[in-house]
Amino acid sequence: MRRLTIFLLLGLMICGWQATAFAQGVQTGTIRGTVHDEQGLAVPGVTVTATSPALQGPRTAVSDNTGGYTFPNLPPGLYTVTFELSGFATVKRDTNVALGLVVDQNVTMRAAGLAETVQVVAETPAPIATPIIGTNIKHDEVEALATPRTLQGIATLAPSVSENTPNGGQLAINGAFAFDNIFMINGVDVNDNLFANPQNLFIEDAIEETQVLTSGISAEYGRFSGGVVNAITKSGGNRFSGSGRVNLLNPAWTDETPFEKSRNITRPSINQQTYEGTFGGPIAKDHLWFFSAGRYAGVDNPQTIQQTGIQVIQNDKNKRGELKLTGTFAKNHTIAGGYLNNARTVSNTSGLFGLVADPRSLITRSLPNAYYYTNYKGVFGADTLVEAQYSQRHFEFQGDGGATSTNILDSPFFSNSLALVYNAPYFCACDPEQRNNKQLTGALTNFWTAAGRHQTKAGFEWFRSQRTGGNSQSATQYVFNTDWVTDPSGAPAKDSQGRIIPTFVPGESSIDFYPAVIGATLNIDNASIYVQDHWAINDRWSADLGARYEHVLAESTGNIVGVKTNRIVPRLAASYDVTGNGNHIVHVTFGQYSGRYQEVQVGGNSPVGNPADIFSVYQGPAGQGLNFAPGLNIANYPVTPDNASVTVPLANVFVDPNTKSALTNELTASYGITMNGGRGYGEAAYIHRTVGSLIEDFITRADGVTNVVANGIDAGLVSNRVYRNTDIAHREYDAMVFQGRYGLASRWTVNGQFTLELRNNGNYEGEGTNTPGATSRIGDFPEAFNAAQFYPDGRLANFERGRVRAWSIYNFGLGRAGDLSASGLWRYDTGQVYSIRVLNVAPTPQQRTILRNAGYPDLPSNSNVYYGERGSQTAPGYGLLDFDLSYNIPVVGSVRPWVKFDVFNVLNNEKLIFFNTTYRQDPSTPLDALGLRTGVIPGPLFGQATAQTHFPAPFGGATGGRTFRVAVGVRF
Repeated sequence: MRRLTIFLLLGLMICGWQATAFAQGVQTGTIRGTVHDEQGLAVPGVTVTATSPALQGPRTAVSDNTGGYTFPNLPPGLYTVTFELSGFATVKRDTNVALGLVVDQNVTMRAAGLAETVQVVAETPAPIATPIIGTNIKHDEVEALATPRTLQGIATLAPSVSENTPNGGQLAINGAFAFDNIFMINGVDVNDNLFANPQNLFIEDAIEETQVLTSGISAEYGRFSGGVVNAITKSGGNRFSGSGRVNLLNPAWTDETPFEKSRNITRPSINQQTYEGTFGGPIAKDHLWFFSAGRYAGVDNPQTIQQTGIQVIQNDKNKRGELKLTGTFAKNHTIAGGYLNNARTVSNTSGLFGLVADPRSLITRSLPNAYYYTNYKGVFGADTLVEAQYSQRHFEFQGDGGATSTNILDSPFFSNSLALVYNAPYFCACDPEQRNNKQLTGALTNFWTAAGRHQTKAGFEWFRSQRTGGNSQSATQYVFNTDWVTDPSGAPAKDSQGRIIPTFVPGESSIDFYPAVIGATLNIDNASIYVQDHWAINDRWSADLGARYEHVLAESTGNIVGVKTNRIVPRLAASYDVTGNGNHIVHVTFGQYSGRYQEVQVGGNSPVGNPADIFSVYQGPAGQGLNFAPGLNIANYPVTPDNASVTVPLANVFVDPNTKSALTNELTASYGITMNGGRGYGEAAYIHRTVGSLIEDFITRADGVTNVVANGIDAGLVSNRVYRNTDIAHREYDAMVFQGRYGLASRWTVNGQFTLELRNNGNYEGEGTNTPGATSRIGDFPEAFNAAQFYPDGRLANFERGRVRAWSIYNFGLGRAGDLSASGLWRYDTGQVYSIRVLNVAPTPQQRTILRNAGYPDLPSNSNVYYGERGSQTAPGYGLLDFDLSYNIPVVGSVRPWVKFDVFNVLNNEKLIFFNTTYRQDPSTPLDALGLRTGVIPGPLFGQATAQTHFPAPFGGATGGRTFRVAVGVRF
């Protein structure tokens, strides 16, 4: 707490009394503008009143000597704004305040005696009013589409967002790491600590609005380099309202993929339901509201595992509940708080399900998950606001892995060439992992004038990311690395007991011994202060000037310090209103984003998530099968300097304490237009990013050696591994983004966005399947690993040349017969890229000799070898059409039963969009200086579909072809 106090005081000293009311996780919007008379002169002293069903009581402001006024901190919703001054006719305007955005509402007041005027909204549309590139999506729009209602599903409708990521549920924004985004609900960070996919801490029907920020993001937000997804849930109101919903599911309503059809797999017909409900209203009108929501699901999901094509049924039981209170105890002073619990149990699953090829590697696990928060928002005087929030989130894996065992047959096996798990569950249930966080934010705001109008903001954030557990990889502490025997069709061969048959090859097969420190804890504390000033210079020019300071400390059990570092990053923008009426606006931004301090990297010397790893190569006789005793004899995997690689976080792994997270430089230029008097808008933007200061692990002679003893095994002298920043690794991104919305008629809208990646290149991926923060061969044994073959430049794995999301919604007003709406959503994605490379190649005799002569006491583990540029090959692209038909009818008062019918992938596009890309070294080609073959040949399954993900998905997280969904419910 002493450190928090220091940072808060420092922030106040920097900003004086000029500060802001928004902290990370903005949950409100803003109305601002200028009042003029008919001669165009500023009108001070106008009383401006904002009222809304979303607001507890009216909010008032008085225009200053420039005619300016501002309503910050407004809950999103529909507002009526009234302008009153003696001698002038009263003016009223209706407007819509979006989450996290600003509505510029300028008015002209006429002389008294004229009739009061109520004007239709004509303010600058919020998406183009600010330099931020992104979009806002409301609950009603999501409901009108055939689209997932999860946070990541909603976010995929935004520009610059891609699902082309190494792990399910992740998003890549502007080519950044998929683990480096921020997801928030009600200001609570709901990121998974490692993968940064959003945890399901919400009830879908309770989400009121979602904001996706992709570029030009202000200093209020930190701890990311990709983007921000910010959502809020409903809060109740002055009248009771709610909803009940039943989602009807059946696996048979999804067409099988060609992968399933080729194996005669049929999805079973099982009628299933998930239930959702919401209810909220007043406890005391205009003073205390409540909102509650719940969800229950108990569904059976058929899943087809890789290679073997075996279908298993996953039983997924999930109970969620939310309670939220919002109270105004004095005028302009509000306290809110909420709690959400998510209890889930899943059978036939795995923490590495996408890598599982054998039902024997599946388990049943429980995933308790919850958060709570409380916040305060207050207005002091005419120009000072205060905001503060505290939150905690707790998540745990229970039963994730095999039970503790001393039988070597209970060890998992890992296929080197295919990167798949078989024989037994990966991980150990004896070492439950927790991924938690705590967050405290505070902020102030002040409005003042000097060479224009200013809204100066300042705030602080203290955020702790906490991870516990030693990451035990196996119930036996051993993992065998060896391929399996294949049958004539290329599928895994099985023995008489139905077990996949491993093959043991001397010099190629290997074993990892993982003694973990069970129950260890790693805390990464990020303390930040920021300043952001919106400066309205005149009626056409404005600027946003900001900076953010971050101080980071990573510390583990045993007082082990990973990093202790700091950084300042600027966030700058300038805007020009070309015509002076908000119809044509140009924005330019420059900013730096200090990315996430990834636990895998800055905790590289921590026992948390980093079990010691003693890797050694098999030197026994060739053989196959689980009854082949030499292959299962640990003595045949000798731990000797010329046969082993040892990594012990507490012995030979170090982190430079001055290591900083990756630094992203971003430059954007955008042009936005308002169309046809406010019926729509369009925006075109150019985004340029470069990423440097990346974190790599270095293994060089200059970094020294350590005599390592791990779990009683004397490994002798072992090369040190040191994590630090490097400029050798790099990433570059250039793209054009086009987005717009237009109302063709009062009941018909069209929307769309197109992202065109001009470049998404580099030599550093930084992540992979189940390996966020993964390092590369950069800096490892440089005498034997060159750039061209081990870390070449080229198109990165998340490169996607073009991506389109376009949709239209039409509402058939049927009067007393209700409302019928129809919508279509077109999704188009260009093909994924892949490299010509051979996976998991053991060090060659020539490389061993080079390293011995260089003085290394040990050898590296297996490596991937590239042949040509990274990402040199491209798979086919594809397009999908989704359709929604929804109907509701009024019954009594506000009670409206409804039905919703969705079809995903209407045209049943089952095109092969990816495939097995395994290559092998061509034994007929000569060896190069490193002892590697100069040519490659495709593997036996190359070009074939070996997984469900090789075909278009009906929506994120699902597999299959055309899919039907039905939901029925009632709203009131």
